[in-house]
Amino acid sequence: MRKKSGIVIASIAMLICCIALVSFKYKDNITSENTTQMYEVSSYITEQMKAEAGVCTAELCLLEEFTPQKIGNDADAIALATVLTLDNADPDASMVGMTNGTMLINNVLSGNLSQGQVINYSKPGGMMKMSEWEESQPEAATQKRQYLREQNNVEIDLNNTYINLMISGDVEIEAGKSYLVYLKNNNGRYEIIGLGNGLRELDVAQQTSRAAVQNFNLSSLKIKNNETGEFESLENYINTYISNEQEK
Repeated sequence: MRKKSGIVIASIAMLICCIALVSFKYKDNITSENTTQMYEVSSYITEQMKAEAGVCTAELCLLEEFTPQKIGNDADAIALATVLTLDNADPDASMVGMTNGTMLINNVLSGNLSQGQVINYSKPGGMMKMSEWEESQPEAATQKRQYLREQNNVEIDLNNTYINLMISGDVEIEAGKSYLVYLKNNNGRYEIIGLGNGLRELDVAQQTSRAAVQNFNLSSLKIKNNETGEFESLENYINTYISNEQEK
């Protein structure tokens, strides 16, 4: 009888040890996951909005070309950043509006930003309701568009029609993608400058739901040339356009 009790006690002790080990293991997993700050990735733009939006491109008359040298001189910071959110598009900011959101800084190439910092950004252009955009435009221009629609028997529900506004030579920004980005500080919000030369996609996997800060290996990364569509060496780009400027 005593032998049986000993076996029961030993079994209970083993069970307690197993539970304890599982608990410690579970605790280890939580601790490991919590050491890396994760951020939600999101966009106000839905697939339906993309499918139904009309695209309008505005030509911008430039006094100077947005070369890497020019935007490098104008920028307060140059970084490799992951876009966390596209929050909204503000139609009142300009003729093409401004997209607003947040981005996570991975590598700082120039300026006073810090790795792991989350900043608010704005970028020319964006997708918005036609009604919101027309409310921000001169009344005469809005009346002329309405007149042309009536003359051509075009009926539009402005509250359910979206317009995607861009400046010629610019590129669309996407949540979860990482970019080489040129930034100008405007009262705490960083504007992406330089159109297609100021926002160049990195050849890395897109983060679809959550993102964490990454310390990219600069020597192996590639960035997209928005004119050719090809990916080029980031290291060569830095040596040509960024390192030389920092040495001056």
